[in-house]
Amino acid sequence: MRKLIFILPLILFTRIVAQQDFILYHMPSIPQITQVDPASFPDSKLDIGLPIISSVYGSMFNTGFSMGDIFTKNANGFMMPDVDNAISKMSSENFFILNGSTDLFFMGFKSGDNFFSFNVTEKLDFTFNYPKDLIIMAMEGNGNNLLGKRAAFDGLGFDFTHWREYAVHWVHDVHHKFSYGARLKYLYGMENFTTDVSYMGITTDQNTHALTFDMNFDFRTAGLPMVMIDGDIPSIGAINTDSSLMMEQAGLDGTNINNYLFNRNNHGLGLDFGFNYHLNDKVLLEASVLDLGFINWNSYTANSELAAWDYTYDGIDNPISLFGDGTSVDFLKGVLEDSVEESLKNNYQYSNPSYSTTLRTKIYASVEYIVDHNNFVSLSFYSSFVRKRWRRGLGIAYNYHLGNFLSATASYSIYNRSYTNLGAGLSLNLGPFEIYFLTDNILAFGVLNPNENFLSNNASSSLNIDTKKVRNGQFHFGINLTFGRDKKEKPGSETDENRAKAVSTEPAEDGSNSNKSGSGTSTTKTVLPTGKSTSSKPTKTDYNSKGNSKQKSKSEKANKSSSKSDYSKKSEKKKNKRKGELKTKVQQSAPKGSTYRKVSNKL
Repeated sequence: MRKLIFILPLILFTRIVAQQDFILYHMPSIPQITQVDPASFPDSKLDIGLPIISSVYGSMFNTGFSMGDIFTKNANGFMMPDVDNAISKMSSENFFILNGSTDLFFMGFKSGDNFFSFNVTEKLDFTFNYPKDLIIMAMEGNGNNLLGKRAAFDGLGFDFTHWREYAVHWVHDVHHKFSYGARLKYLYGMENFTTDVSYMGITTDQNTHALTFDMNFDFRTAGLPMVMIDGDIPSIGAINTDSSLMMEQAGLDGTNINNYLFNRNNHGLGLDFGFNYHLNDKVLLEASVLDLGFINWNSYTANSELAAWDYTYDGIDNPISLFGDGTSVDFLKGVLEDSVEESLKNNYQYSNPSYSTTLRTKIYASVEYIVDHNNFVSLSFYSSFVRKRWRRGLGIAYNYHLGNFLSATASYSIYNRSYTNLGAGLSLNLGPFEIYFLTDNILAFGVLNPNENFLSNNASSSLNIDTKKVRNGQFHFGINLTFGRDKKEKPGSETDENRAKAVSTEPAEDGSNSNKSGSGTSTTKTVLPTGKSTSSKPTKTDYNSKGNSKQKSKSEKANKSSSKSDYSKKSEKKKNKRKGELKTKVQQSAPKGSTYRKVSNKL
C-alpha cells in the first residue's frame, strides 16, 4: 500500500508545451528550415543530411523557477537551496519539459519551381507538471500554510511520447512572389504515457486535523513495462517483464529488436502546411501550421482509471489505549494505509483498450522586412494549443548573409513565462559541407559555470544577473551536404555571344562618323556571328571636303552595297541617335534562385 501512496502523485495529469525553434525559423540558408516553415524555398539544388548528425535538437524548459531562484550562496561561499524563494516565484501550475529529436535521414532537391524533401526523424517529448502546493507540502507538511486549506494537486503528473516520423515535403514557388508548401507525415509510435485527471487534493481540518482526500484520474500507457502495486494490482504498462515470450514479442530482450523498431501496431498521420507572400519588395509575410495529426496506440496498451473518490480519515477513537498496549506510530500509519487501500480498490479499474493521442499543434506567423539581399529583420509569433489552453511566444530577429559562405542570426524571444532568451545562430558553408549551430537562449550556457554565473553577487555584471534568471535552454546543430547554390552575378557580366563584334572607325576631325557616308580614310572590319569577317575597301575620297559630288555619289552607292553585312555601321547609327542614359524598357529581375531569403525578383 505504501507503494500505492507513493506512486499516485506521479501518474496524474500534465499540461504540455510543445517544443519551439524560433532561431531556425530565421535561418533560411539551412535546409531544415522547412521543418518549421514548410513554404520556405531553399537556395541549393540538392541537400543531403548526414545520418543522425544532420539535425540534432534538444531543449529543456522550467516555468516554475530559475536556477538563480532556487540556489543562493551562504556566508561560507557554498551553494545552498533557497526553497522559500523558489516557491515565491512559482505560479499555481508549473511544468518541466525535455524535448529531443534527430534526423536519421534527410534529402531535398529542387526541380524547376518546386522543391521536394524526404526525412526520417526520431522524436522524444517528456513533460512533468507540478503544482505549487506539492512543493509546499513536501517542504512544510500539511500544517502551517496548508492547515485548514485544500492542498490542490490538480494537474500533477507527467507525459512521455517516443515516436518516429516519415515525411514527404513539397514546396511550389510562384514567380518569387508567393510560395506554398505542405508536409505529409506517417507516424510510428513506440512508447506513450498520457495522463488525464480532473482533480486531486488533500484537506487538513484546522481543528481536528482530519484528512480528506479527493481524487479522480485516468492515465493510459503503450509499450511500457508493467508495474505492480502490492504484488497483485497492475497499474502502469502492459509488458510483463517476467514473461520471456512477451519480452521477445515486444523486442525488448535483444533477440528480436525489429519488433520494437518497426513492427508495433501504433500508427498515425500528421500534416504541416504554410505559405509565404511578398506584400511588396520589402515586406514578406509568412505563416505555418505544424503537427496537425494523431497516433493510434494498439500495442501493449494499458488504462488505469480511478473514478471520482472522496475519503475522510478522522483518526483513531482511543489512541491512548492503543499506545498503552505497546503500539507505535507505525501502527497508525498501517491503519490509515489499509483503510485507504480498501477504499481505492473499490473505485480503481485496470484494462487494456486501444486509444489515440493528438499531436501538439503549433502555429508560426512572421513579418519580415527585407533590407537587401543580405540583411533581414523579422518579428515572429508562436502559439501552441494544448488541452484547451494556448501557450504563446514572441520573438524578434536579425539575419545577415555573407554570400554563400556565412549566415548569422541574433534574436530575442519571450516564451514559457521567461523574458531572458537571447538567441544566436551561425551557419558556415565550406565547399559542399554546411555546418550550423543554433540556440534560442545562449545565456543558458552559463549553467555550465554556476559558481561564477548564477551564484555571483557582482551587480555590475549584466551577464551574471541575466544568467541567474535563465529558465530555458535549447540547442540545434547539424552537418549537411549542399550542392548547386546559385552565385550572385556581377553587374554587367552578361554578354550576348551571338552579337557581332565590330571594330569602329576613327572619327573625322569635325566629330562626324566616317561610316555615315560610305568609305573613309581607314579600313572597317566587321566580325560576323559565324566567325567570318568582312571589310570595306578604303577610298581616297575625303568627305570633309565639299568638292567632287560625282565621287561622293559613287562612294555612297558602294557603301549601300555593303550595308547589309555592315553590323558595325548599324550599331553606330543607333548609338549616335540615342540621347541620355541607357535604360531598359522592362525592369530586369534577379536570377531565379540567387536570393537568400525568398526575396522578390524585383529587388
